[in-house]
Amino acid sequence: MSPEWNAPGRPPIVEGVDGETPSMLKEKIIRQNNELQILFDISSAIHSSPRLEDVLEQSLIAILRTLQLKMGAIYLLKSDGEGGGTMVLAAQHGFSSTLVENIRSFHVGDGWMAAGRLKNPVAWLKREHLFFPALRERMAAEDIQEIIRIALFTHKGVLGLLYVANHGALQIRHDRREFLTTIGQQIGVAIENAQLFESVQRAKTELEISFDAIQHSIFLVEASGRILRINETTEKTYGPRERLLGKTYWEILYQTAEPPSGCPIRECLVSRRPVQKEGPHPRWGGFYRLYAFPVLNLSSQLERIVYYEKDETEARKLEQRLQQTERLQSLGTLAAGIAHEIRNPLATINFNAQMLQRELDLDDNQSQMLSDLIQEVRKIDNIVREVLNFARPREPQFLPANLNDIVRYCHNLSKVHIRKAKIDLSLDLDPSMPEIIMDADQIGQVVMNLMINAVEAMPHGGRMEVKTRVDDASDRVLLTVKDTGEGILPEDEGRIFDPFFTRKAEGTGLGLSLCRRILERHGAHIEVESQVGRGSLFRVVFPLTRRKNMPPLEETIN
Repeated sequence: MSPEWNAPGRPPIVEGVDGETPSMLKEKIIRQNNELQILFDISSAIHSSPRLEDVLEQSLIAILRTLQLKMGAIYLLKSDGEGGGTMVLAAQHGFSSTLVENIRSFHVGDGWMAAGRLKNPVAWLKREHLFFPALRERMAAEDIQEIIRIALFTHKGVLGLLYVANHGALQIRHDRREFLTTIGQQIGVAIENAQLFESVQRAKTELEISFDAIQHSIFLVEASGRILRINETTEKTYGPRERLLGKTYWEILYQTAEPPSGCPIRECLVSRRPVQKEGPHPRWGGFYRLYAFPVLNLSSQLERIVYYEKDETEARKLEQRLQQTERLQSLGTLAAGIAHEIRNPLATINFNAQMLQRELDLDDNQSQMLSDLIQEVRKIDNIVREVLNFARPREPQFLPANLNDIVRYCHNLSKVHIRKAKIDLSLDLDPSMPEIIMDADQIGQVVMNLMINAVEAMPHGGRMEVKTRVDDASDRVLLTVKDTGEGILPEDEGRIFDPFFTRKAEGTGLGLSLCRRILERHGAHIEVESQVGRGSLFRVVFPLTRRKNMPPLEETIN
């Protein structure tokens, strides 16, 4: 080491005396008792606590108390990986706070930790050889002539240094070098064990934090089927952990008396291989990915199962909306071209039919046939016009508007039709509704379409509820239209937003497709929940603020 404090120094020569007088024997017995007491106290300190700070502090106090010494310090090495490092004060006794600040750390040079240095792990250092001036002054004031430096080491190398002020009636002589080396090795082993324990505890803590931070439910299940451990997400989903731990997994996941067939945990227990499933959750529905992973011991015996649930319901809905948007864009472009090609010959047919009706002398049957022809041509033209509106809707005019006002306006327009259909309509509008940026006409078209669809779903009357809500927690505005009608067939739920899909005797099947297209231009989306024979609920979700830099409609379509 470069500092003088760590230089070996020149120890005083102490000669042994042949023969043992009673006083010498007494001194020897006292010394041996002290040494045994130190080793016992160090061993007690090592086993009393696994914490490194406790081991160092109690070991130091045991040495100083038994040897009746005033001052001592333990430094731990922070290696730089290149043969040197820094010795950092880790425990001390007998120093003032001011002195501690002056002896906080010191550098050790390259090669100091070479194996050859361990041949002399104990050194007696004279006061004048010490590196820190403040420490020399303190020793002079206490009339302390020397300090003993003891290397703290294991078979792997030096871990730190122990310094004790050598003074008092029980002054340590050079013939106790082997004993001091034993102390250094014993504390070194304790340091290594404590550092290993701390690294294991740190890894365990990091693992527990990561385990609880996972935003999906995780179960650790014993081979017997009992739940051994859960994370915080599981507790939020299934309930307090004291109600879950120790229960069988099928009680919690399936609420059954035994595991059902197709259970991923059961299959994993049988096959001892990872199992993956996907589909509706047995309790929550939606769309989930379910994983079961076997945990084998060193004897390849199955001990536990890690069961993992990943809720992908919203991701699935988003994926479906994106796919639907792509289909609508492609279909819109195609429909616009086809519609234009149809309108040209359709206009010729319509013109010629009207000319024939005016210029020819037709009997009643012939005149009726031409009238029917012209009427059907107009129906075709209306369909073509709707297709063009779907493919090329007008550019929205985004201005501040209140959703409640739009709902009331649509209600006024449709209340006669609703009354005739024997529909009991209730409006539940949030009075705290703020103005949001939207095209009021186009959103009115969406609201009107949803209300008319609800009426048509209740041919024999029923109840309709139109509700608005502000969700401050997620910065969203919600519009729901709920009916007690016939509901939607399960196989149709994924198709109702497809263009030209309809179960109505008359209709183009473009209404909901156009609604979804309008909402996408507003950064909003539409969801549906339905049960056959019990009714449907359509939920429109608006952001409180419109997306900035929206692309022109032509870019979206083309």
